[in-house]
Amino acid sequence: MTTPAESAFVVFAQIRVCEAKLERFLTHLRRLAERSLADETGCLQYDVIELDQATRLFGVYEVYRDAEAYNVHRTSVHFHEWEVVAEGVIEESGLDVQTGRLVRTSSARTGAPCRKSPVEVV
Repeated sequence: MTTPAESAFVVFAQIRVCEAKLERFLTHLRRLAERSLADETGCLQYDVIELDQATRLFGVYEVYRDAEAYNVHRTSVHFHEWEVVAEGVIEESGLDVQTGRLVRTSSARTGAPCRKSPVEVV
C-alpha cells in the first residue's frame, strides 16, 4: 500500500523574469501560490524562492498529495490566469520545470550540528 508520503508529487521550476516585469511577476505568482494553497486540498506546499536577485532568477517548489492533485492544479482557474501573465513576464527560454516524487528522509534530530563551524556563502 502506498502512503501519502510515498506518493507526494513535487514540482520545481526555475524562472528567469524580464527586468521590467518583476513586480507584475511577483504579484501574480503570490496570488497563484495563495489560491493554490487555499482552494486545492491536494496542494500541500507552495514556496517561491529568490535564487539570484541580480539575474531575476526564481525557484518555485510545490508539493502535491499525488500526481492527480497536480493535474487538478493545472486545470484550475488561477493556474490558467497565471499562464496568461507568465507569457509576458518570463524571459524567452527562461522556464525550466522538473517534476518528481518526494523522497522522505528521517525526521529525527540528534541535536548534533552538521558542520562544526559556520560556512561563509560567497
